[in-house]
Amino acid sequence: MNQLKQMIVRKGIVIICLFICSNTLWAQREIKSDFSLGMGGTVGGVYNPLWLRANQYGLVPASGSYGFAGISHHVDYRPKKLVDWAYGFSSQVNLGENKADVFFPEMYVKGKLGIFELVAGRQKQIFGLVDSTLSSGSYIWSGNAMPIPKLELQVKEYWSPGFLKGVLAFKGNYSHGWFENSREDVRDFYLHQKSLYGRLGKPSWRVKFYAGFNHQVQWGGILKFSDPNNLLSKNGKIPSDLKTYLSVITGKSNAVKGDTATYGYNDGFNRSGNHLGTVDIGMEVELNQAKIFFYRQSIYEDGSLYYGNNITDGLHGLAITRKSDQGLLKVVFEYLNTSSQGGNVFNDTSNLRGFDNYLNNGVYQNGWTYFGRGIGTPLLTLDTETDLNPTNQIYFDNNRVEAFYAAGEFAFGDNKIQIRASLSNAIGWFGNEYIPVKKQYSGGILWQRPIQMAGFPDAILKANLGVEKGNLTQPTLGGNIAISFPLN
Repeated sequence: MNQLKQMIVRKGIVIICLFICSNTLWAQREIKSDFSLGMGGTVGGVYNPLWLRANQYGLVPASGSYGFAGISHHVDYRPKKLVDWAYGFSSQVNLGENKADVFFPEMYVKGKLGIFELVAGRQKQIFGLVDSTLSSGSYIWSGNAMPIPKLELQVKEYWSPGFLKGVLAFKGNYSHGWFENSREDVRDFYLHQKSLYGRLGKPSWRVKFYAGFNHQVQWGGILKFSDPNNLLSKNGKIPSDLKTYLSVITGKSNAVKGDTATYGYNDGFNRSGNHLGTVDIGMEVELNQAKIFFYRQSIYEDGSLYYGNNITDGLHGLAITRKSDQGLLKVVFEYLNTSSQGGNVFNDTSNLRGFDNYLNNGVYQNGWTYFGRGIGTPLLTLDTETDLNPTNQIYFDNNRVEAFYAAGEFAFGDNKIQIRASLSNAIGWFGNEYIPVKKQYSGGILWQRPIQMAGFPDAILKANLGVEKGNLTQPTLGGNIAISFPLN
């Protein structure tokens, strides 16, 4: 009996210790959970206004009325831990016209060792030097589409080796991802992604400079359409072996050998995969009352940037952030130009590398998309998003664009407001220009504030209103409303 009592006491002590340790472990972590409900719709047009659906990680449908319910749960790292783990997920159900769609925009586990972080799954991200909250969208990776599942090694924050004393710092990532198989063009193909960005200037300096690049590649896979002459593949298969992967990483040209025994004609005399990305520069100026950030993203896709043929193309931005929590908080101005695309001549011998046809590709014919949404800037639109060429196919029929954009963020007491407005000019394609240029005016306003509800003292009410007028879509007024409840 005494032994039994001792065993019970010992087990009780162990359980109590585990409970205390577990509570201590979780108490040190930041845990955020919430549940949300909402609905949205339009009057006068088919498509939901641009600044209601853009950069929402694919959660707002391109057209039609909808209701939704969402839930999220995120467990972050413990502070000051050299080695740790965390995870998160979010899900949303959209109820539309005669259908229901389930989304999982985030579902990841991650671990860190010092400055390095390894992430597996889907995670919301933006790539490129850009304002992270009010931008029209980073050119190559804006948060417009649902996140792509990846295995990613990254240095998330700028890090400086000790001997550089913070004067020069770096961050970057290296990823392998998987595209969806429900596309119309190719199945079982991959994403290769890497980036490297540097900062010149200590965090305490008034002026800091930034520069870097990101490299994105669609590669490998099996064609879903006929290619009898092996122009785009070799017997329907696009190589994905180790040799091809090394070529994808380095961007090595296959043109020297012209290996059509392994590759289709397209890759055999070009490069393996669809390569695209941006080269970015930026400058940050710290003032007594505000912070100013200038940025420029230059586009590369077919060699035009290397030869300077499309140097006028890119995203140019200015963000001014006030050091205040009331009134005007931030303003952003951007100018996007993709009209050059290297010009209307493609000639290797004279280094004229035109006809870039941004975000489209001959092999991956649904282009730079994921689940039918553009991965990059929403200002370059798909055939399924406008009335320009209403065949409802997934490709970028509006990628020669000149756009002007402005946004502002305000706080009045507990009320927060964001306003966005853009003028976008659809120019058309070489030899098929829109004359006159087709213009589109888009606007949006978001209002949110905390509200008191029984059992939920920290609930948040959000309301969006958007408007469209121009030649890309019918005149449209749209809106949505949502309420979120913290579950912590």
